[in-house]
Parts: sequence; structure tokens; C-alpha cells
Amino acid sequence: GRPARGVENAFMRRADETKIAAYPYAYDLGRALNAAAKAKGDNGYAPHWAGQAAPLGRALPAAELVAVLERETREAIAGLSRL
Repeated sequence: GRPARGVENAFMRRADETKIAAYPYAYDLGRALNAAAKAKGDNGYAPHWAGQAAPLGRALPAAELVAVLERETREAIAGLSRL
């Protein structure tokens, strides 16, 4: 298959697509790496898989993000009513 999309963290930064084992081995190895890191208090190796819209995410405080999304939704609905 194709490489998966993931949210950038230590796990993803260390990934070298030319050296990744085939599934399911890659899954098992990633799981073992995450467990070992977690046992040492490091949560940076948990895989956080994302869909194709992940790059559209916004780094904002939650309240600000909700306000922006509300405004954009209202603008989009108003735009539809003009059609």
C-alpha cells in the first residue's frame, strides 16, 4: 500500500519510508517502540494517523478555533442562501 498520513511527532520524524517494513510488521514494530517509549514516560512515539484533510488543521486555542469555525460556517451558509 501507500504510506499512511500521520500527525508529526517523534515517531513520524524517525520514519524513513525507504526502510519501513511491510505491514503488519511495521505495525507490530511501531507498537513495540511506542510501548518501550511509554514505559519511560515518553509519549512522542504514539502513532497518530490522520486523514487527507490533516494539513487543514489549525493550531489555535480551542475557544478561538470554535469561534473561527462558527464564523466561517455562518458565512458559508449565507453564501448558499444567495445562490
